[in-house]
Amino acid sequence: MTPAKRLLLVGGSATHLSKARASGADIVWIRMPDEVGPADAERGVEVVRADYADEETLGRLASKAHAERPFDAAVSLTEPGLDPAARVNDLLGLTGTGYEVAHRFTDKYLMRRHLEETAAPGVRIVASALVEDHESLRRFGAAHGYPFIVKPTCGTASFGVLKVDGEDRTEAAWQEIGRLRSSDHPLVHAYDLGEFIMEEYIDGPLCSAETFSFAGHHVVVTVTEAITEDSNHVHVGHAVPARISPAVEADVVRVTASFLDAMGYRDGASHTEFKLTPRGPVVIESQARVGGALLGDLMESVYGVDLQELAFSWPLGEAQALRERPEPRGGSASWLVVTEPGKVREIRGLEAILAKPDTVGVDLWVGPGDVVRPFDGQWDGLGHVASSGDDTTDAIDRCRRSMAELQILTE
Repeated sequence: MTPAKRLLLVGGSATHLSKARASGADIVWIRMPDEVGPADAERGVEVVRADYADEETLGRLASKAHAERPFDAAVSLTEPGLDPAARVNDLLGLTGTGYEVAHRFTDKYLMRRHLEETAAPGVRIVASALVEDHESLRRFGAAHGYPFIVKPTCGTASFGVLKVDGEDRTEAAWQEIGRLRSSDHPLVHAYDLGEFIMEEYIDGPLCSAETFSFAGHHVVVTVTEAITEDSNHVHVGHAVPARISPAVEADVVRVTASFLDAMGYRDGASHTEFKLTPRGPVVIESQARVGGALLGDLMESVYGVDLQELAFSWPLGEAQALRERPEPRGGSASWLVVTEPGKVREIRGLEAILAKPDTVGVDLWVGPGDVVRPFDGQWDGLGHVASSGDDTTDAIDRCRRSMAELQILTE
């Protein structure tokens, strides 16, 4: 018998492991020592506990395991694991995305500088600079106008995004940056919040292109409509396909391909966020992975394409490339679950939602006894509920009705 291929999975969840197993590969799953979730080894899966953010530690472990039996691919579908997986690709000479390209996605300032240097067709340059001190905030506002956006260069999930509305708000923004840098939020340990970037404010509706790249051929599976909470810039709702005109969608698809070419990205999933403006779509940021908020489930429901499984099977040579965009069948939407801060006392309505035929997925991260933080960012959400419908509007309506049935009681 032909031996199974071998995959290094860096970080991630039990869902990621399940998707990786569908490729048929034997898996070495490297996880942080304190990472929660299932950790027991199962057939074809070896679990290694180590700090994969430490380059030396990861390199030593990957090299030793590769010498014993070579890896065919190294993949991560979680933001903190993207750069480490790319380093393994470089170290072991694997065919996946290397660190130079991967880090252009995980470092927002590096992305902006790279786009300025490449001047890709259709990719609008957005003014940006690093925050140095309070005075740098005032200088940026004077040069590029108010409002402008401040956010961590290496953050995610809208954590730490600030809108500076005028010169009189720069001092408060500087103080907030200091607070965020010393934040005790339980998820900040996985991200570097030392650097913050200032960006020209781009007004317009938000959407994202969910793409898979096959040896440089970029297929936009769908354009996602995002619903954003104005108070903290958190994306509370997502729906596919986006309710935009064919002409606007064609612009998003065209600019997405140009952007990914400019970034040097050739293989794998990506989630690229845009603001839709009268001058065309403007890239806000991008991640070299499948987007969160159950977007993978939404796409599988509407398009029959599982990008998470593709992310593992494609680098292993176990998948055929999509040649063109799939056609949608209906619509699908997800919504962020939130509730009042406090200790969770009881959860009601979950079983009824799971039993609904239009429920696409539920990922609830809390149970009785868990503590709910104030809703300052997407990291403070409690999970998502996703529903399908006859079209996008119907899917959003069904999702909101399910959300109304879910009660998370705190005290």
